[in-house]
Amino acid sequence: MSYCVNCGVELDQSAKKCALCSTPVINPNLPEPESAKAPFSETPHIPQKIKTKFIALLVSMIILVPNIVCLLLNIFIFPNAFWSLYISATSFLTWVIFVSPFFTEKKGRPYLMWCFDTISVALYVWFFFAVGHEDINWYLKGVLPIILVISALVLIFMIWVRSKKRHWVLKTLHIFTDIGVAALISGTILTTVLKLPFAFEIGITVFVCVLSIVAFLAYCYSSKTIRRWLSKRFFT
Repeated sequence: MSYCVNCGVELDQSAKKCALCSTPVINPNLPEPESAKAPFSETPHIPQKIKTKFIALLVSMIILVPNIVCLLLNIFIFPNAFWSLYISATSFLTWVIFVSPFFTEKKGRPYLMWCFDTISVALYVWFFFAVGHEDINWYLKGVLPIILVISALVLIFMIWVRSKKRHWVLKTLHIFTDIGVAALISGTILTTVLKLPFAFEIGITVFVCVLSIVAFLAYCYSSKTIRRWLSKRFFT
């Protein structure tokens, strides 16, 4: 039994307003009508476009803070060796590879970042292994050519993928082929230029192992039955 909050007259259970004074009836025990709207939207608002540059700037600041702390500790507390420079070099390489792409435009970004990554990796390796050594011919004649070979293989893969839509088996096949070629060339360079023992044998071993994987993937791609089965297992 309910009563009007204004005049106190007894109300019918189905009444929407008081029959005497026309005051609306509000019963908190009854469910709200579908037309009633909540004062706040229950659907979370997700922006259509994320501010990637702001996120990249925030991540850059997060990366910068520990480097400043390590530099101050290196200068004032542990001044025996400049170990903080190695941390800074690693942080810079991480920033170039993972954060800097967010500051560039989408058009031409992959090739621009490929160039930046190649230069950064080359400088990073040079900083870690060449600084402090009088003879850096091993770097110029051995390590740097290997970096350039791997970078060229990555560039060829990028151009190949972007030129046409490729099946995922073909992409995997191409990646394993690049790994085998890089291992073979690297082993040859390390053996002939730097005279490192067993480098060529290791390169040949990796190349043969990768070649067997490439042959298996090529067979899977050529067989429609296996391709259907793999697609079904992966995507359904």
